Amino acid sequence: MSTTSPKTILVIEDDKSLSRIILLKLKAAGYRVLFAENAEDAFGLLAEEIPDLIWLDVYLPGMNGFEFLEHLRKNPRTKDIRVAVVSVSGSNKKVELAEKFGVTDYFVKSNYRIEELVQLVTGILNRSDK
Repeated sequence: MSTTSPKTILVIEDDKSLSRIILLKLKAAGYRVLFAENAEDAFGLLAEEIPDLIWLDVYLPGMNGFEFLEHLRKNPRTKDIRVAVVSVSGSNKKVELAEKFGVTDYFVKSNYRIEELVQLVTGILNRSDK
């Protein structure tokens, strides 16, 4: 039996029904999941713990996902956390902005089923690169 603890994913998503499904699927895949409905709550969680990956929606109430990324990358403690943006919008401008902030991957929600997104996130966590 493995003694390694499960990887932790912080999900930042304001759609309550979607977030419930995401949380269930990630937990079923063996991940420890933290959850925040907005960027401000996410920073509160990050003050306590650094996850292995952040699953970030762009459209959030209050501070949007890109503002969150800007603050995340400016903080020496959180600047290297892997981030997967999972958004309804994948315009070139948004993808370029996300790349500027060093996101690991950018996924458009409508292009994938939740199970596929969980598999993609698993792939990110299994890679050795940042």
